[in-house]
Amino acid sequence: MSVMRAHPVRGLASLVAASLLVVTMGAQARAQTEVHMLVSFDESAGQNTEGMTVDRVGGIYVSVSPLGDLWRIPPGSTQPEPFGHVDGIEPGDFGMLGLAVDVFSNVYAAVQSANPDAVGVWRFDRGTGNATRLPGSESIAIPNGLAFDKQMNLYVTDSFTGAIWRIPWGGSAQVWLQDPALTGDGSLGLFLGANGIAYRNGLFTVTNTERRSVLQIPKIGGQPGPISVLTSLPPGDNPDGVAMDVHGDAFIAMNLQNAIGEVHPDGSLDVVASGDPLDFPSSIAFGTARGGRTKLYGVNFSIGELFGLPPGPGPGVFWLAAGVPGFPVP
Repeated sequence: MSVMRAHPVRGLASLVAASLLVVTMGAQARAQTEVHMLVSFDESAGQNTEGMTVDRVGGIYVSVSPLGDLWRIPPGSTQPEPFGHVDGIEPGDFGMLGLAVDVFSNVYAAVQSANPDAVGVWRFDRGTGNATRLPGSESIAIPNGLAFDKQMNLYVTDSFTGAIWRIPWGGSAQVWLQDPALTGDGSLGLFLGANGIAYRNGLFTVTNTERRSVLQIPKIGGQPGPISVLTSLPPGDNPDGVAMDVHGDAFIAMNLQNAIGEVHPDGSLDVVASGDPLDFPSSIAFGTARGGRTKLYGVNFSIGELFGLPPGPGPGVFWLAAGVPGFPVP
């Protein structure tokens, strides 16, 4: 299947220059879990952190979206260090978004840019941090969420065209699934659809930001099965990144609510954390190191002001005690 290349909407400010959003808490909150800041970044220097992933030994990788930078926080450290970079990010681009890591500890980053030399999915060598763009990924309009399956195929959400692309190990990117359920509806002025993606036991869990839905897509013989709606979230609960625990619960970053939700297999939602120090949380991932698998890490994108929200604590990496281990990835 092929898809016509659509020109991505340019400029965060222009994307959200609709009316101010009135955000109300739609889910019944359970007892709140304390959120701890691990690392803070400098928003005045453009260090808005959007994507994150955790490698097999507990190293944390963070994308600094507008700068095209990839930073690493070594296991047990609170000192981030530059790891990689993609040239050509232009003002108004989303820049570097979702991250993933393979079994060899190479890091992958989704990059949206109007610059054809920058857009796509990039692999960063685990040792040197040198970046290589994966073949065919330059045709993805807004590469956003990333997830590997057990066969080391990399799946990429295209938030603008409502598609999921598959990049076989050593192969080229092709559209795997395109469906109206994966498109945005313009409710945030973004037309931002499929966003976060996670894989567990033959099933993909995918968030649709503007439609406020959490979807499930089985992989049957390598092909996509029927899409089902796990849950539709209340107004204001716009989902972004997703991470799965060992029991099949989906933890969701709900950025406009400054909240982390937990969607159970029956579709019910609990809000496990909300408020400061969360500031437009965008990506989450479970810890991997011994003694840390029940920690849920996340990043603050800290762009709520563009949606009419008051300024928050700023970009950075946070963690909370999820109380349950994450499903091992990849």
